[in-house]
Amino acid sequence: MRIQKLWPGTDWKQVWKNLGAAPIMEHVRSDWYQAIRDLIPTNVPLQRINMTPTDNCQRCAVADTLEHRLTNCGEGKLIWNYTRTAIVTILRTIPARIPNDWILRPHFKIWADKRKHAVLWTLAHLVSYSLQHRTSLTLQDYLDFLFRSRWKLLTNRRGRNRVGNYLAVLKPTYQ
Repeated sequence: MRIQKLWPGTDWKQVWKNLGAAPIMEHVRSDWYQAIRDLIPTNVPLQRINMTPTDNCQRCAVADTLEHRLTNCGEGKLIWNYTRTAIVTILRTIPARIPNDWILRPHFKIWADKRKHAVLWTLAHLVSYSLQHRTSLTLQDYLDFLFRSRWKLLTNRRGRNRVGNYLAVLKPTYQ
């Protein structure tokens, strides 16, 4: 039997610290934990145990991984591009510095706490929304979900203190 590390460059200690530090509700944390641990059934692991005939996505015929579903498949691409743009604004950086794997392995630690918490909050809500609304992903519904969730966070003084005003970049930019 051979044990193989799937993501050898990941600082798992930092991933779990970030998951614990994120200012999110428990059901969102649970969804994100399941995504990080790769407990969501996609065709790649199901094909490994002969539960599906192929490991390809039904929509676009590439390997059906969770990262693919969240960042490349269908409306997920629009939603990820919007989220990445918001994170770029929060961190004052360029899009090339925001890798897709932050969704499932948030192993960054270099920014100030309020910025980091705002990014973690945004990533966790992207994952939670995508997992709960897999059949009806639209950018408009995602934006509405983000605004409701942001309102819940900001009505709480502790939540406001943890993210500051960084979530103000989440504006309704409909195209």
